[in-house]
Amino acid sequence: MRILETCLYVDDLDRAEQFYTQVLGLTLHSRVPGRHLFYRLDVSMLLIFDPRASAQPGDVPPHAGAPGAHACLTLDPAQTDAWEARLRAAGLTVTRYAWGDRGESLYFHDPAGNVLELAPPRIWGLDAPGVLP
Repeated sequence: MRILETCLYVDDLDRAEQFYTQVLGLTLHSRVPGRHLFYRLDVSMLLIFDPRASAQPGDVPPHAGAPGAHACLTLDPAQTDAWEARLRAAGLTVTRYAWGDRGESLYFHDPAGNVLELAPPRIWGLDAPGVLP
């Protein structure tokens, strides 16, 4: 079994779209103005919702959360320095954390305050495809 979707909640979809598309370089899969942004990440999806809209009754059960969640995207260890420089150039505060010989994580916040992490799968002893370019 694998996780198919990860949800984050934001208070400004336009700012989120700019961040996830321009700063992280993700490709937008679909968008419903005022409700959500969906990004395809290899074999999974990153779903970004405005909780004021997703909490409303509809075809699927209502759901909501607050900004401040955490998600981790895979990172090619050879690209750690380049990604740190890219994030800092975008004005982000980046925390670099070493997991011994398993690799390093980069932690930073999206505009809504969600904590994002870029890390190689081997920090968990995994070898997975689908790293950020």
